[in-house]
Amino acid sequence: MDVEEGEEQLPAESEDHQVDQKMRQQAGAADPEKHFHVLAVDDSLIDRKLLEKLLKVSSFQVTCVDSGDKALEYLGLLEKSSASLLSSKEEMEKVSKVNMIMTDYCMPGMTGYDLLKRVKGSSSWKDVPVVVMSSENVPSRIDMCLNEGAEDFILKPLQLSDMEKLQPHILKSLTHHASIYKQRRPAASSHA
Repeated sequence: MDVEEGEEQLPAESEDHQVDQKMRQQAGAADPEKHFHVLAVDDSLIDRKLLEKLLKVSSFQVTCVDSGDKALEYLGLLEKSSASLLSSKEEMEKVSKVNMIMTDYCMPGMTGYDLLKRVKGSSSWKDVPVVVMSSENVPSRIDMCLNEGAEDFILKPLQLSDMEKLQPHILKSLTHHASIYKQRRPAASSHA
């Protein structure tokens, strides 16, 4: 191996630095379109308020709902909804509305696991990161959620340091949304 080949590996380090810089810029972006939007689902008012506060302190836009059914309604995934009748423009606006879903595991009616399965089973939301939260540290439950597609499983009570754990999922979601936006706007790029 000669010296030139070794030098070619250095840009990978600068790419990591650029990714870190981009994440910092996006977390504190002043442009409202750049705000990262989290759908928070928890039946406990106290836990919902804590999650909302932690997310807002971390510069996230937050929508809170108190049940899995209300989350599905917000996402347009209820059978009764007219989600299938949405125009492509409306669908694009809806998809860009939520970048991540954070859900409690233990909720009456629909559990966080059931919500996770519905989201990952849908065509329009399957790539949106879902983080499951619980105050119970049950390894089989954690494994079940991660195997079903959850990005992470966070134990309650939530802390500000837990928000830092979300950074890789945030970057993944922003990259995914940017690619969807580019795919659906070919006409706009041809006018430039």
